Amino acid sequence: MELRERRLAQIVRDFMESYVLSQEIGRELRAGRLSFGSVARLVGDAEDSALYRLKEECHALFRLDDSRPRTEVQAEELFDLAVGALFHETMKFREGFYLTDSYGPRLQRMMAEGSASGPLADAFWRVFEAGSRRMLESEAEAEELFRETRDQLLIVLRQLAASGAVARSLVEDAARSELVFAMPLARMLADIYGTAGRGYQLAVDSLIENGHYAEAAAVLDQPEARAAGAMDGGLPFARGMASYYAGDNLAAVESLARWREEGSNSPAIWRQSAAKVLTALAQTVELSDQKLAKRALSLASELTSRRRD
Repeated sequence: MELRERRLAQIVRDFMESYVLSQEIGRELRAGRLSFGSVARLVGDAEDSALYRLKEECHALFRLDDSRPRTEVQAEELFDLAVGALFHETMKFREGFYLTDSYGPRLQRMMAEGSASGPLADAFWRVFEAGSRRMLESEAEAEELFRETRDQLLIVLRQLAASGAVARSLVEDAARSELVFAMPLARMLADIYGTAGRGYQLAVDSLIENGHYAEAAAVLDQPEARAAGAMDGGLPFARGMASYYAGDNLAAVESLARWREEGSNSPAIWRQSAAKVLTALAQTVELSDQKLAKRALSLASELTSRRRD
C-alpha cells in the first residue's frame, strides 16, 4: 500500500474522530457538564489530541506538487488551511473553557465569602466574563468551520485516485461515517468512487490484502454492501480465512469449499492464499481428523490446478 494512501486514510479517520468529539463537546457544554478532559481529547499540543494529529498529518502530506493537477493541489491546500484554522479556533475555545471552568468557580466562591473584593476582584471578574463570551463564540465558529471543512474533505477525496485504504477508513465504522458526512454510506461511496459497489470493493480488497479477514466478512455481510453488489462471492472466502485464523478448522474448510463451489471470479492471490491455508490446516489435523485433512488437501489441489489453468 502506498504511504500516501495510508496517510490520507489516517487523515480521514482523525478528521471523523475530531468531528464527533466536537459534536459531543458542544452537547456537553450546553448541558453544563463538559469536562476539561473531553476538551483535551479534541485539541492540545500533543499527539493524544485528535486535532493536533490531524493538523500535523495534513501539514506533512498536503504540500505543493507540480507533478499533479493544479485543481487537485488547490483542494488539498484549502483543506490543509481549514484544518489549521480549526486547530487554532478550538485552542482558543480550550483556553477560554479552562479559564471559565478552573478560575470562575473559585472566584465566585471567594466573592461570595467576601475574601475577594475591590478593584482586582472586579477586574478579574470582567476578564472571566469576557473569556466566557469568547469561549462560546469560538465553539460556535468551530462548529460551523467543521461542517465546511468536512465538505472540503469530500472534494479532496473525489479528486484523488481511488484508494482502498481511504475506502476502508469510511466503511470500517459506517455509523460514524454517516454521522460525520450526513448521508448514507452507500451514497457517500457512490459520490466518491462512482458507484457504491466500487467503494465497498476497494475497502474489502484493502482489508483482505492486509489480512483483516473477519473485518472484510463483516463489511461484505452488510445489507448495503450486498445490495451494491460488492465482491460477489467474496463472503465465504473471507469467512473461511477468518475461521482458519480463529482456530475453527471445520468452519474454514466448509466456507472455503462453498467459495470454491460458487466458482466466483476471484483474484489469483486469493486462491493462492486459500491453498496455502488449506495445506497448513491439513498438516495440523492430519493425526486428529484424517477425513478433514484429506478434504482440505483435495480442495487445496483444486485451487492450485485452477491457478495453473
